[in-house]
Amino acid sequence: MWLDSIDWWPRHGYLLNLFSGLTGACFGVPFALVGLDYLTRSQAEFRETERARVRAAAEVANFVTSLLDVFNGRGLDDVATRVQDLSDRIEFARSFRFDDPERDDAVREFLTEFEELLPEPQGRPRERFRSFTRDSDEVRRMRLWRTGVKTQWRRLDDGARGQLAGDWIDKPTETAGHQAAEYLLMDGRNPWRLVRGAEREGIMVMRHFLADLKALCEAAKAMEAHTG
Repeated sequence: MWLDSIDWWPRHGYLLNLFSGLTGACFGVPFALVGLDYLTRSQAEFRETERARVRAAAEVANFVTSLLDVFNGRGLDDVATRVQDLSDRIEFARSFRFDDPERDDAVREFLTEFEELLPEPQGRPRERFRSFTRDSDEVRRMRLWRTGVKTQWRRLDDGARGQLAGDWIDKPTETAGHQAAEYLLMDGRNPWRLVRGAEREGIMVMRHFLADLKALCEAAKAMEAHTG
């Protein structure tokens, strides 16, 4: 400013251009570096988020495949709808006294619909709750299915949920799914482990099994929607 006041700059045009360029560089270069660094970091974070979402979608797909494994090629929406219908039917059967003949009719209607969801491997209709334990191959198959579902849920818990850094399904649905995966086919919730008192306890045990299955289906649907 002093040099300008004594009219020095117009007589030294080359130095004026040099000083102007240096001044611009002092302000422009740091600003450009900061801006480029921000853009670079933003793009890197975006790419990592997308990669995490792709990995999460693959893990969700594996979980859904494990969940549907025993349902003979049925899709998730179909299984979820049938489970809800079966839950309504089992609640209806539960409303009767054990010695009420209408209870037996309600149980038979329930088992007929259950066959559409999960047919008996040998093609023998399930007429009573004790029919679930008569086929050791099916008992073994359901045990393996439970192991697969629990394993895939743990992988989701340890992998996809953490990879998305908190961007996950709503907490109530996740908590219900987590509990269902832990309780799935445990004693008192496993129709294929009914031994004594099968007909008296069958409705309550089946009710718990369907509740677990419903929670897992709802969690699977939410995860598919979130990562799709």
